[in-house]
Amino acid sequence: MLRIKLRDSRPNGTVTRREVLRMMSIGALAPGILPGHAEVPTTSHPSRFGNAKAVVFVTLYGGPPQTETFDMKPEGPEEARGPFRPVSSRVEGIRICERLPLLAKLSHLYTLVRSFSHEDTAHASGLYTHLTGWPHPRINMNSPATPFDHPHYGSVIGYLRQPGEVVPPCVIVGGRILPQFRGIGQTGGYLGESHTPYVVPQGETYINHYGTQLFSGVSPELNLPDEIGEIRLSRRHRLMEQLDARDRAIHDYAQTVDFSTLQQRAITMVGASRLKQALDVNQESDGTRDSYGRYWLGQNLLLSRRLLEAGVPVIQVSDIPERGEQHWDLHYPNIFDQLKNKLLPRLDQSLAAFLTDLQENGLLDQTLVIVGGEFGRTPWMDKIDGGRQHWPRCYSMLLAGGGIQPGRVYGGSDKMAAWPTHNMVRPWDLGATMYHLLGINPFSEVFDERQQRIRRISAGSVIEGLL
Repeated sequence: MLRIKLRDSRPNGTVTRREVLRMMSIGALAPGILPGHAEVPTTSHPSRFGNAKAVVFVTLYGGPPQTETFDMKPEGPEEARGPFRPVSSRVEGIRICERLPLLAKLSHLYTLVRSFSHEDTAHASGLYTHLTGWPHPRINMNSPATPFDHPHYGSVIGYLRQPGEVVPPCVIVGGRILPQFRGIGQTGGYLGESHTPYVVPQGETYINHYGTQLFSGVSPELNLPDEIGEIRLSRRHRLMEQLDARDRAIHDYAQTVDFSTLQQRAITMVGASRLKQALDVNQESDGTRDSYGRYWLGQNLLLSRRLLEAGVPVIQVSDIPERGEQHWDLHYPNIFDQLKNKLLPRLDQSLAAFLTDLQENGLLDQTLVIVGGEFGRTPWMDKIDGGRQHWPRCYSMLLAGGGIQPGRVYGGSDKMAAWPTHNMVRPWDLGATMYHLLGINPFSEVFDERQQRIRRISAGSVIEGLL
């Protein structure tokens, strides 16, 4: 039976002929799904469909080297080997870098994918692909975000499924990556500004007992000034609604509705005590904070666990440079010192604490954790600049929870970790798998209001070997 549900898209509640034809062309709307998109019957295997309730992207911006993390090549050429050696893990046959001993003990909780591959060598467009599941139209280019981009995964999920709690559907913890390119890949794209993820920046006012300045988690914009109480805020809200109704009658309807949605969301969040409490990591004990690590990655992951408990369905953790320091973009000659003394120990401690915490609190089974960057690094050292250069043709990621079968390695690479040898995975296939695990058909379609056309939410196919 064909069922059509139309939204009131004009001030007087009328529906245009274009909208009727558009809705008829994309078929029936599934029960309980928001109007404005359709779900097409899936042909993918139903295994583990809908296991996950949330997803966390631990985004290691810059491109961590697969040869110094999760795809060691002790028998390969010297440059591919590097100075580190693999260590056995809790799961027989899985070996990772010796500088990740805590994660080695937790290998029964995750799966390593060693065969990710694409062709984009630029940070901006590569990050866009990683966080949207679509190749950028101008690959190998550091282009700024545009309103016509594909939206962040969290924007799509929030559009299709508003969270039941009074929380944002998607939160970026640690600030947007590449703000100089308008946070490419981290916007609402063609879905509009009202679907752009909520951003929690780094670097507020909390000073820990080591004397290091760390973000406390409480965003100042969520707190009312002392002179404005709830009654006064309510009166201002009613006045704003009256002015908005007048604006919609005068100005472009779509733009004013988009802005009104943002206003309403802001007011709701100001009154959401549960969200404000979740953002305050000062409520955690010193022992818990120490276990995660007293640096940005550790505290941001701790904050992410609190947001999961508050009901936020999509979280991006931005592991980006601190005070301008170089990070996973390892072009410089002393990359092994940086990896040994900073990057790998911090990743090991923080991620191990996060996975352990989720497991012990019963959250891991329902939370998909995706750990990786926009690409990997060359298995050889650059003869001019030193370091390892960008390499998207073969790289690794760690996946855990949410229906992913743990304690495994999926895919493989050649003797230098330069090319996949089997089970090659594209970034958009990971996106399709994520949607599947969240109970969303990756063949679903949404309507692009800006360009007045239908868009599919995913360009990939479900990786059934991971389920």
